[in-house]
Amino acid sequence: MSSYFKWPVFIAIMCFPALSISLHNAGNACLFFLFILALIAAICRYKPMGVGFTTLLKDYWPLHLAMISAVIAVLLNQASTGRFSIKYYDTAFRIALFIPIFWVVLDVPLAWLKKIQWAFVAGTILALIKIFWFTQGGESRPANIGFMPTIPFSDMGLMFGVIALLTIGWNERHEKLKMALKILACCAGVYITILSLTRGSWIAIPVFMVIIFAVTNGFKIKHKLIVLIAIAVALSGVFVFNKNIQTRFVAAKSDMTLYAEQENANDSLQKNVDTSLGFRLQLWHASWELFKTNPVFGVGRDNFSSGLDALAERKIITPDAAAFPHSHNEILFNMAILGIFGLLATLSIYFVPAYYFFREMRHPDRQIRIAAASGLVICLGFFMFGLTDMMFFWNVTGGIYSMSIAAFLACIIKRKKELEWATR
Repeated sequence: MSSYFKWPVFIAIMCFPALSISLHNAGNACLFFLFILALIAAICRYKPMGVGFTTLLKDYWPLHLAMISAVIAVLLNQASTGRFSIKYYDTAFRIALFIPIFWVVLDVPLAWLKKIQWAFVAGTILALIKIFWFTQGGESRPANIGFMPTIPFSDMGLMFGVIALLTIGWNERHEKLKMALKILACCAGVYITILSLTRGSWIAIPVFMVIIFAVTNGFKIKHKLIVLIAIAVALSGVFVFNKNIQTRFVAAKSDMTLYAEQENANDSLQKNVDTSLGFRLQLWHASWELFKTNPVFGVGRDNFSSGLDALAERKIITPDAAAFPHSHNEILFNMAILGIFGLLATLSIYFVPAYYFFREMRHPDRQIRIAAASGLVICLGFFMFGLTDMMFFWNVTGGIYSMSIAAFLACIIKRKKELEWATR
């Protein structure tokens, strides 16, 4: 029965990186297709890799609990008010779908599953072509790149490029062309952030560099330093000679100055703080104020906008800031709408899977280390991006998170099983 499942699962896994950010609803189609396959496998009592669903739940219960925690947080909030609405479970449900998807992905042979590296390469190149078209080669900065907002689109493009670079560790030394393509994909990912002028993407680059250097323990320290210096010089050159990037940094400094001056004046906020960074600072403050009104269960998603309006009437934030649909910070937004349970859910979604990947970063097997580093890039990338914008606010990114973690964790499990069989 394995052949009936492994081919469709493999196709879905291979398609989602490129299709998720290039075609509307294609990523969601891959996600729900995998979910349906998992349901069919469960009904047929099929066991991918000989592992039953309940066995996987038992072995990885902290991970499964973390991935369903957002659903629990929404349920607790609605139970506290007595008002239930299915629409607020949408994104949380997509993250929770990790549980059956992780199980069914185990049916794909490791050699096939590792081909996901080329899906991320293709996804990065397609993302570059798309954003180059929408920004007219960097001449404009639209709010959306097709169906995705520009900021999360840029974040995904950068992250895909970094994963492509990491998977060079799955290549043999003589595969120079393949390595070159992956380096090109990583450069494309960085160039996507330059075209989008997304400052939130840039703050994640140092974290990604640390992961890359941590996993390349086969290189001498001096070689790592040479590469690090070369990357630093290249990035510095881009930031120094690109006038659009310089403008973005100058604007950030100006935004901070205006906001600080207004705060020090101890007066109600005025229109001059309605800047890109000023809006974020206002929304972060507002989210904290809303959290304090109901720190246990939160004010609820349906009360967030009205809560901002009330703060605007009290002149804590400006009316324009109150028009935003979210906080531009994943943690603060979930604290505001779901209380302490939203905080715990968000942190667990980031850091519980990150723990499973981090503990394999020093594994003696190179294939396992690369899969672990790629998974860690997903977890910490979403965390860093979520500090300045909302990543799980958009359905497509929630699906990317679930499917990516499932794929790389399955690579680790299957490789360990191979090593176990080899030593028998």
